[in-house]
Amino acid sequence: MLGTGSAFPTRSYNSCFLLRDNGLMLLVDAGGGNGILARLREAGTDASALRHFFVSHAHTDHILGAVWILRAAAQRMREGGETERLHLYGNSDVVEALRTICRLTLHTADYKRVEEATEFHIVADGDCIDIDGHRTEFFDVRSMNVRQTGFRLQLDNGLTLAATGDEALTAHNAEAFRGADWLVCGAFCRFADRDIYQPYEKHHYTVADVARTAQETGIPNLVLVHCEDRSLPRREELYRSEAAGLYGGNLIVPEDGRVIDLSAYV
Repeated sequence: MLGTGSAFPTRSYNSCFLLRDNGLMLLVDAGGGNGILARLREAGTDASALRHFFVSHAHTDHILGAVWILRAAAQRMREGGETERLHLYGNSDVVEALRTICRLTLHTADYKRVEEATEFHIVADGDCIDIDGHRTEFFDVRSMNVRQTGFRLQLDNGLTLAATGDEALTAHNAEAFRGADWLVCGAFCRFADRDIYQPYEKHHYTVADVARTAQETGIPNLVLVHCEDRSLPRREELYRSEAAGLYGGNLIVPEDGRVIDLSAYV
């Protein structure tokens, strides 16, 4: 987990993670700045080593870090003569926003290298793509806030991992993720703290909301991200306490930098 914080964190990085499954290495979102480069190094890799990258939606806390990933790919191609491109997956809003930001903020030559180094894959609701041997389905997560895309990916061990971007698991999108073995989704704060953080005004949901829906949907392993970070370092304890009695599966509320071994929970 490279970052677990919400849109305006003060003690954590914006929510994003790196998925490794044998030969596959997939970056999911990139946070809001060049801090993504240091987060990747801390996770034992370098931005220039990435070949597959998914961006869920075009909000600043997910897409501005993506510009630095594209720049790293362009730099790699320029310095080493590398011909393998970075594959970027996102909906049409994501691709348009990224191209526009790069065109407006980079030197013309650098923007040209970004286009040369990146293969943009526009994905829509129901699309299915093979990503380095992993069958990956994309879904519109029915966000009330922004057009946002989630996915479910088949792991080599036969299990599936799904992610909703920063959207919660809700009655509007639960059917798309039913049957997933792992789900990474947003939970902005505890229901007990709703008056402090006002999640519903931001089109977000609470731990209690997500826990109930995950139980009804039959999700066995749930990872909560895009969380407020004022409750750190007690966040996991507090969130698990609120979910107790509502959700009977395995609940993980990680801090930045935590490694989750998916095989350990089979």
